Amino acid sequence: MKSKEEQLSVCWHFNAGHGALIWQLMFTETGDLIGQKRFAASRRSLFFCIDIVTGRVIRDDYLLMDHLHPVPAGEGWLVGLETTLGNLVYCYAYNSQSPEHKGIWAIDFRLDKVVWSRHDIVFAANLDHEFLVYQLSVFGGFPERHFLLINPFTGENTQTLGLESASVNAIRQEVVPEEERQQVILPCFVTDEMAEERMTLQRASISKTARCECIIRGPLTIVALHEQGKSDLWHSYLNVWRMNSLVYEDSMAEGIEKPSLNNFLIRCDNLYYLKNKEELVCVALS
Repeated sequence: MKSKEEQLSVCWHFNAGHGALIWQLMFTETGDLIGQKRFAASRRSLFFCIDIVTGRVIRDDYLLMDHLHPVPAGEGWLVGLETTLGNLVYCYAYNSQSPEHKGIWAIDFRLDKVVWSRHDIVFAANLDHEFLVYQLSVFGGFPERHFLLINPFTGENTQTLGLESASVNAIRQEVVPEEERQQVILPCFVTDEMAEERMTLQRASISKTARCECIIRGPLTIVALHEQGKSDLWHSYLNVWRMNSLVYEDSMAEGIEKPSLNNFLIRCDNLYYLKNKEELVCVALS
């Protein structure tokens, strides 16, 4: 095992509050982490903003408000994060009767300002210089989508594309996945076909890989181990190995009904993971 001086260290941590479930994380190009936290007991969904370098909480308990009326958007619960661009974060709401997203809010969390918002469009894709969006209508009893391109910094229309077409599909084919845009590496479950990952885990003395999620990044192997006890409750542990040496470990959750899946990621030189659903921890990997 690595000596104490060689262990990875925690940069910062953020506690979302008692009873919170950290639900979404996104990153801006200007160095902020934006998160959504949900409180099921009170059916409240709130947002927070953290400076990635210092861990300083820039904004917390941010409640998204309706475009037109002084009430919470999506009943204060049915909201989420869509994408980011530059310093802006784009949020959405949706109806309880439909999974279809509704509206776009462009927010500068550092300035605590809604730069623009529109209730008449639905986000489809981030093209960096433009957004592909659509407007819903009904013709002959069937829903139709009318596609537009808009300026992501002003919300203004730049081009009308019309109904679903070959040109719209061509635009969609060129869209960069959101995790790639935000330079995020997500974990994957280790299967029998993943020979390299299995060999790496075995080198780290992990033989039972069926309940492992992992990310391999250079000499580092980040592993979430999910184990089920005799009482059928789950325990999820996070281990970071550098070759054969364990350089960081922590418990993500203990005694829970479901394993804590997909609760860690890497962005640049930092590891981010959730602890007990309501705490976000940032660990420096270099």
